[in-house]
This record gives sequence, C-alpha cells and structure tokens, in this order.
Amino acid sequence: MTALKLSTRNPWDQIIKTDNERDYVVGIDTGGTYTDGVLMDYRTREILVSAKTLTTYENLTTGIIKVLKKLSIQNPSQVKLVGISSTLATNFIAEGNTKQVGLILIGYDRELIESYDLDARFATDSFAYFKGGHNAQGEEQCPPDLEEILSWVEDNAANLEALAISSYFSPLNPDHEEKVMRAVREITDMPVVLGHQLSTTLDSIKRATTASLNASLVAVMHEFIQAVKSSLKDLGLKAPLMIVKGDGSLMPYTEAEQKPVETILSGPAASAIGGRFLSGRDGALVIDVGGTTTDMALIENGNITVSDEGARVGNMDTSVQAARIRTVCIGCDSRIDIISEKEFHVGPSRVVPLSRLAAMHPRVEEKLLNLEKKRRNEKSRNDIEYWFLAREVNEDEPCAAHPLEKALVDILAQEPVSVAELLDRMKLNHPVQLNAQDLILKRIVGVSTLTPTDILHARGELDLDSAEAARKALQHACSLHDLDPREFSAGIMEHIVFRMTRETFIFLARHGNAGKLPEEPDGEWADWFFEEGFFKQDSCININFSSRFPVIGIGAPAQIFVRLVAEKLNSGFVLPDHPEVANAVGAVAGSVIVDKEALIYLKESDSSRSYIVQFEGEKTAFKDAEEAMAFAERKAGRTARIAAEEAGADNPGVKVNRKIEGTLQRIQARAVGNPKLSEQFG
Repeated sequence: MTALKLSTRNPWDQIIKTDNERDYVVGIDTGGTYTDGVLMDYRTREILVSAKTLTTYENLTTGIIKVLKKLSIQNPSQVKLVGISSTLATNFIAEGNTKQVGLILIGYDRELIESYDLDARFATDSFAYFKGGHNAQGEEQCPPDLEEILSWVEDNAANLEALAISSYFSPLNPDHEEKVMRAVREITDMPVVLGHQLSTTLDSIKRATTASLNASLVAVMHEFIQAVKSSLKDLGLKAPLMIVKGDGSLMPYTEAEQKPVETILSGPAASAIGGRFLSGRDGALVIDVGGTTTDMALIENGNITVSDEGARVGNMDTSVQAARIRTVCIGCDSRIDIISEKEFHVGPSRVVPLSRLAAMHPRVEEKLLNLEKKRRNEKSRNDIEYWFLAREVNEDEPCAAHPLEKALVDILAQEPVSVAELLDRMKLNHPVQLNAQDLILKRIVGVSTLTPTDILHARGELDLDSAEAARKALQHACSLHDLDPREFSAGIMEHIVFRMTRETFIFLARHGNAGKLPEEPDGEWADWFFEEGFFKQDSCININFSSRFPVIGIGAPAQIFVRLVAEKLNSGFVLPDHPEVANAVGAVAGSVIVDKEALIYLKESDSSRSYIVQFEGEKTAFKDAEEAMAFAERKAGRTARIAAEEAGADNPGVKVNRKIEGTLQRIQARAVGNPKLSEQFG
C-alpha cells in the first residue's frame, strides 16, 4: 500500500483566498442505509444545509431526488458543482446483478489457467480462448483468429449484453484488442470494453477481470447517470456533475459512464476525504460508523492511502486503484440475535431497527409497547422480528405466481407484521415454512428486529426514532433468556467497541509493516494479546495499545463508538462538525486526478537493440535509454495535464515518477487540480 505523494497543501486554501463570490456545491452520498446530501459554500467550507433520507435500493435515483428536494436550494444558478459518491457499482457486483458479459481472451494459456482455477476470477461464466496475443517484448505471438472470434460472438450474442476483450501483454501492444474490437463492432452494437484501456498491469487475470466487470456495469451506470442528470435538470441545477472514484478523486460523469468499475469503493473513499476535509487533519485514521459496516482508511500527508494490489470485491481481484479500506461487518443497523444467556451475535446482516419501523408505523409501535402483556409461555423471539414489503412486486417475477409467496406478499402489502403473527395468520409452525429467504435476498421483503440503533435508543444515547419501542423490544428479548436489559445492552456496546478496536489495530499494524502481516491473526497468543490489551484482566502483565495517528470519527454514532475506540488505542479523538454527513462532503471535497503511464522496455535481436516507449497505443523506438526516459516523461506529463483540464481540473499541477518492475520501467504522471466551477453541465 502507498500514500499518494502529492502536495500537503490543502487545495481549498487557494480558493478561500481568491474567490470572492458565493459559489455553492452540492455533495450526495448513497450509503448502505441513508442517502446523504449537503449544500456547501465552496469558498468558506460552510455547510449551509444537510439532509438524509433512506437509500432506495430498487432505484438509487429516487433517494437522490428526495435528498435534493430536502436541501431546498433557493437559487439553483449559484450551484457550480454537483458531486456524487455511489454504492451502485459495488452493490451490483456484490449482489450478482451485473449484466451478462462475454469475455474474449486472446493469447491466454487455457491449460495453465484451468490448472490453478484462475478462470473462477473472471467475473463471468461466458468466456472463450483464442489464438493471438504478444510476448514480453510486445511482439506478436500469432495473428488473432478473427473468423473464430466472430463465430463465437454470433453463437452467444442472444445471451450476452456486453463484450470484454483482453489480450496477452496488451499493455505493451494493444493491436490485437483493437483489431478484434473493430471486427466485432461490424456484427453487434453491444458495448465493447478493452482491457488495456482500463489497466496497464501485466497481471493478465486482473486485467481480464477488470475489463469484464467494467463491461457489465456500463449500461447500469449509464442508466443511473442519465436519471440523475434528468433529476438535476428538473430542479434547475445545471452545474457540472462529477462522480467519486474509488481513490476519493473526482471524475466527470462522462468518464464514469465509460469506466464505471473505477467507482468501486467510492463511498468509503468519500467518507475518508470528507473526514480529512472537515477536520483539517493531514495525518489521521478515519473511522466511519455506518448502518451496515464500519469502514476505516488512513490519511497521510493530506492524502488517502491507496492499495497497491487493486480493489477487491468479493472473491474478485481487480486492477482498479482504490483507497486502502478495512471493513468491519458491523454497524448500527446490524442484526442482533441472542442465542443463549452467554452467547449473542451482532451482524453481519443488516436489518431495519425496530425503533425506526415503529416511528414509521404507529401500529407496530403500539404492538411493541404492549409486548409485556403477553404471558411468558406465549412469548418468542418472533414477536420482535417484523417483516414488511420493501418494494412492489412485478407481475413477471416468480413469486407473483407462487401461492405461498404471493399470500405472504399480499399480507405485507397492508402493513408490517411480526413473524409470530404471520405464522398464526398463515397457520404455520415455524418461520422456515414461510419460505421467504428468496424474497428477502431480492429485497422484496424487508426485515426489522433488534439492532445496535435500538440499544442506543434504549440507553438514552440516541433520540431519532421511538425510544420506548426500542426499550420494550430489548426487555422482551432479554426476558426470553433471563437477562438484565442494562447488563445485556452494556455487553453489546463493549462487544462492538472490541471488534472495532481489534480491526483498527490490525489495519494500522498491516499498514506499518507494508502489508507483510496476514489479513487475520490466528492462534491462542493472538486472541490472548487482543483480549488482554482491551479488557486488561491478566494478573501478571499489562498490555497497552497506542496509535501514532489521531482518530477522526465519522457517522452519526461516531461520538459514542469511535471515541471509545480512540480511548482504547490511547489516541486523540477528533469529532468534526457535521460528522453524520461527512461522506456527502467528501463527494465534492476531492480533487480531479488524472493518471497517465508510459511503459519502457528493451527490445533486442541479433543485430539491434532499442528501447521502446509504449504510450496509449503508440510505440516510439530509441537507441538511448535516457532519451527514451525523457521522451516518456514529457509525453506522459503533458498528456496528463491536458486530460485533467478536459476532465474539469482548474490549473492542475503535474508530478512524474519512475517505477522499475523487473525489466520494465513505468513512467507515471499524475495531474491534480481543484474542479472547475461552472453554471453549465461540463
């Protein structure tokens, strides 16, 4: 992992000194639970209005429209920039909702890939191997078999929605990818993505996976952005629209439509950028406590640290540059299950807190408040698990024709109902007989039960929804196992803080050791070490944790949980203003960053020796290595600056670095600038 070596000067300082007008920006973040929005003065950094609304999974733009309306923008012409960080790409990949992609592999060694099961990483089941590709000197191995490729595309076109093409060593010579693209476009109008345009990594598996994922997201991102643009137009907002990338930087919406895979992990990255911006700290650990997960990222020298390995989604490794994020599958909306007097689980699944459901539905609140009237032998955990209709069911969905599922949906269409009441009304004995797992996975049926949010309401530490309903639900759950509600809720809080502290320790330790430590410590010694450092119960030894970085708390419950984590780490705790919408702030606080890379490699034969500069599909040969290096630096630097300006950067600065990778040299140019402000779409 590396910290991006950019200027430590805050790019907003220049704006504060030179801009004398009232220029507003709008930032929006679609999170796992809430969609957040802010209206901010770009010059003074003052947050004028903030708003929250529940994220609408079935259509993210619905939540965006709601939050935009809540911001009550009086003069749309004063808004000069709109930035959005979105879970769209990450969610679609994680949930398997991506489009069906045909992956064309040119010059890949099928036998080698299958022997190591590497084909399981391609992010699609529809792939085929063809002759062609190049070697490590960019020389053609053999011509691509265009006739065979076109035949495969025609045979599979009916089941495909996009195509991805990845050729062996295409970063050194993209000729075969481009030839195949031109050929397939003669017979199909499907979107076509080329591997070398997304990544210059020589890891052919990662490059193919990245191309496949990008192809599957193109149509999805296009639909999303067009809907957002239409919504902005309806509200009179004509400002440039920027999308947050996985490394926290901003890119124009037109680029996001072409390279949607680069928005993977944009939400956590925006949180880190927002935390840095609101706190003014150039070096800190940012911990964002959300509804579904708790995410952490490190800021060094004013910049978010990024992963050298590329973003990972599920079991798929990509070459997408993204923030180095560690995620704990625990949040304020994590499900709490009490197994026995001494065992309980928190997470990983997310549900709707009962306090929130009760506040939205008076009959649910009434029933929860009357739980204590139930006789002991009639009580069960099903009394505090409610199901509700999360979205409308289309007529062509399978559940619409299944009698039991249709009956369940019809009941829930009226109002949320407890599982206990559902079993009674449908004359069943056990929840498994309701056969609702598929409906829940497809987010047709939503679930509400006890969560940390309810615990905070019951303890009087949160007052957003129905605290009394939360207290009654907690008492009911504890009564089933003869637990004291106060002691149990204290145990839940301690459990959450312990898990957050442990993950934070691992994250910092791995960063300090350049990722050499394993992702998960194991063994009795490791367990004892963490538990003793946290609980301090050993009679002979005392272990103290100490972080070299202060901790910035982000998210509505940061004051409660992150403060305690900072105490356990003997670290300073920073709670910036408006921590509950820091992710939305991060959607407009980032810089426009454009990277360009030239590759230099040696090409030898019996009679000649030359240095080849490969840059964006063009080759230039030099006899002298330094001459090749100077050319590559000029070309990459100039192109990066021009591309950054075209992407909306205002007077970008450029830095060029050299990186040696075996016999290959990479000349990496990075152009960085603040986004230009304008009243018109860019």
